[in-house]
Amino acid sequence: MLQYERFEIIMNKLQTQSCVRVSDLSRELGASESTIRRDIADLAREGRVKKVFGGAVPVQGRAEAAAGSASAGSTAAGSLAASSAPAGSAAGEEADGPAFAGRTVNAVSRNVEEKARLQTGEKSEVAARAAALIEDGDLVYIDAGTTTGCMIDHIDCEGASFVTNGARHAIRLARRGFRVWLLSGRLKAKTEAVIGQGAVDSLQKYHFSKCFIGTDGIDGECGLTTADIEESMVKTKAIECSQDVYILADSSKFGLVASVTFAPLGAGTIITDRLPDPDYRRRTQLIELHE
Repeated sequence: MLQYERFEIIMNKLQTQSCVRVSDLSRELGASESTIRRDIADLAREGRVKKVFGGAVPVQGRAEAAAGSASAGSTAAGSLAASSAPAGSAAGEEADGPAFAGRTVNAVSRNVEEKARLQTGEKSEVAARAAALIEDGDLVYIDAGTTTGCMIDHIDCEGASFVTNGARHAIRLARRGFRVWLLSGRLKAKTEAVIGQGAVDSLQKYHFSKCFIGTDGIDGECGLTTADIEESMVKTKAIECSQDVYILADSSKFGLVASVTFAPLGAGTIITDRLPDPDYRRRTQLIELHE
């Protein structure tokens, strides 16, 4: 198959899907994964797709166009439907968007205060379990976010060092006496996160023993997703720089798909309070607090 033919297939898929995966394209197109990665890199350079860890997603304008044309009953994985979710739907408290094919589109980036009021007990449990994994001598990356922020009060060891893109996280860690470095980059007031290419560049020099990442959604096909493209870049790079990767997510995050995939489902061990769908157990590593 010629390259332009592969390009056409990839672009056609992204008209109806919110992401494509290198492994899936390799099997379907009969090409090596390295060939598919080069194809995606070429498409990304042309501005036709957004390259993410393990695959690609539509660029913002194309994603919105695909969302407008997808029907509410579509079963295509990750397609965005045009109608809004009915009031009082199960996922309405955490995400705005329609439910279909077992998914809810979570396209809204909420501010820190709003997020802090959601699933407080579950977040605290997940954070405490995550904090117990930190050991003396670790160089740890802690992602911005409310669940990861809950970890700070539960850290017992004294000999770990920390890097974070969370402005409030850095202050709290420093006040506890830890050595902490805050990434450089653009500060997003809404989430108190340092984001963008500057933050990605400042991650290049680090080799973390452990990282703890938050997520807006977890889905079997679209993987780990977040609502902001610039935040996704930082999450992806932090994962690439880490030996052990942990994804912190309360049970409400499962079945949600946010705007941008930052890593495939199996990128790390997911720590959660409860697993709503047992199928995830065979697809990724999990620490489930209440089985």
